[in-house]
Amino acid sequence: IVAHEKPLQVLQNLIAPLLSPLASAGLVIVVVIFMLMEREDLRDRFIRLVGYGDLHRTTQALQDAGKRVGQYLLMQLVVNIVYAVPITIGLWVLGIPNALLWGMLALALRFVPYIGPIIGALLPLFLALAVAPGWALLLWTAALFIVMELITGNVIEPWLYGSRTGLSPLAIIVAAIFWTWLWGPLGLVLSTPLTVCLVVLGRHVPQFEFLDVLFGNEPVLEPHARLYQRLLAGDPDEATDHAEEYLEDKYLFEFYDKVAIPALLLGEHDRMRGVLDDEQRRLVAGSAEALVANLDDSAQQEAEEEEVEPEAAGSGDDKAGERKASERRPGEDKEAEEVEEVNLPDGTGIAVLCAGGRDELDDAAAAMLAQVLEVQGAAVT
Repeated sequence: IVAHEKPLQVLQNLIAPLLSPLASAGLVIVVVIFMLMEREDLRDRFIRLVGYGDLHRTTQALQDAGKRVGQYLLMQLVVNIVYAVPITIGLWVLGIPNALLWGMLALALRFVPYIGPIIGALLPLFLALAVAPGWALLLWTAALFIVMELITGNVIEPWLYGSRTGLSPLAIIVAAIFWTWLWGPLGLVLSTPLTVCLVVLGRHVPQFEFLDVLFGNEPVLEPHARLYQRLLAGDPDEATDHAEEYLEDKYLFEFYDKVAIPALLLGEHDRMRGVLDDEQRRLVAGSAEALVANLDDSAQQEAEEEEVEPEAAGSGDDKAGERKASERRPGEDKEAEEVEEVNLPDGTGIAVLCAGGRDELDDAAAAMLAQVLEVQGAAVT
């Protein structure tokens, strides 16, 4: 005996699971509409609440947030169009019915992070399975979506986005989880713009600086502090990686002058404060000397370049044995830049004795100086 459900009961079973997400979506849409209608008043109230005493900083923060969110949405639209057009053409070539509809759906659903592209691909895949016998059409359709997603996610998005949002990749994932938990599917759609606003708030308001530290994509430690932390942890390999990144566009002596020596000074300050014991001091010094040894190849390469450059400059260059390095430093307005020229003399034929003065940290500093002098052609012992 088969019990037939009443039509009203069937309708209730179908609609009931959808009521909660639809209600949340409708509530969010209504709130967004009213916020857009009252945006000027909300802006003034926000300024009065958090930044009335510093209108300049508050205005700058609002403009920064608006600019970043606007750029993100524009770039997202461009990425989605670049993604949807080949999808539409590919589905049409494969013979999938209503290819334009599925392309438009893929464009719209890709605004939903992570799950949007999957949902946009499922319907054409089911249709491909239904309209053609065998697995060929299904596999070609799946390959089309996979290839386009890989190209879009790994090539187009990094190229277009760059640092426009100011969010780290981990922050985007955490934000998606949090806002989805809070607001459901629409929270997932709005997760990145909302988190961008929070990061901008942390960047301009000292009380919320932790938001920028947690979710921003800017380095939170200065280079010398990060190097000292790695030396203190006894990890010269990672310290070498950071040094090699720095040396991609800087000279070796600049790295030692601006990063490595200040890192050793941090160790000396900790020793004077009594928080760095003898064992830790030896660990820092040993890691620093290992770092110097790891940079021997970079030093040798730089020394070879030093020998080639004077020859290319010609015999009339009276500074053939010197190197000039220009370092840009931000001015007070963060736009003007001043150039400082550093000339290192040719050390060919000069013998230099380098020795540490007091402890192991001085020995490490002497090793750094010796390596720089060797690059300049001096004989160091």
